[in-house]
Amino acid sequence: MTTVDTPAAFTPAPAATRAGRVAWWGIVLAVLTVALGVLVLREALVAADALDGTPWLAPAVDSVDGLGPSTALMVAGALVALLGVWLVAVAFGRRVRTRLPVTSSAGTTIGVNDLARLAAAAADDVDAVLSARASATRKSVTVTVTTLEGDDVAEAVRTAVHDRLEPLVHAPAVRVVTRVTAGLHAAGDAR
Repeated sequence: MTTVDTPAAFTPAPAATRAGRVAWWGIVLAVLTVALGVLVLREALVAADALDGTPWLAPAVDSVDGLGPSTALMVAGALVALLGVWLVAVAFGRRVRTRLPVTSSAGTTIGVNDLARLAAAAADDVDAVLSARASATRKSVTVTVTTLEGDDVAEAVRTAVHDRLEPLVHAPAVRVVTRVTAGLHAAGDAR
């Protein structure tokens, strides 16, 4: 008989984050760097007579030769420098967390989009709610419900959403927006 000892507690996974805020800038800069590398490699091969053709960079540099200092060049240089500083600051900035921990087990998380879906489903289950939709962040959920005129469901929706989101470690704030639509109530309603 084989005996297997299980560890007392598993180490939870690190908090999930999405890519840094400059992910698309990084892709653009990478493509531009590759293009510049290909251009410089082509120029080197043309200069070494390993490739037939005329140089492209030398005429481009010669065309701006003699260009003197000007206000327009200073402004363009300052803008490029500020863009570079901003990109570096954003690249080293904090990454955005996209998941919320759940109390049921270590390492279990739920995404912000799933949080909104759960809130909308909980609101949709409340009596007198015709339709529900929700949007969420890590700290709050906004539920928009459509009801008939005279139905006050805001507190019932808030309670239902709180109950549905109870397994989260940090429950988000719930805001309920009620949209009223005209319609007929059932015959048994005493209005």
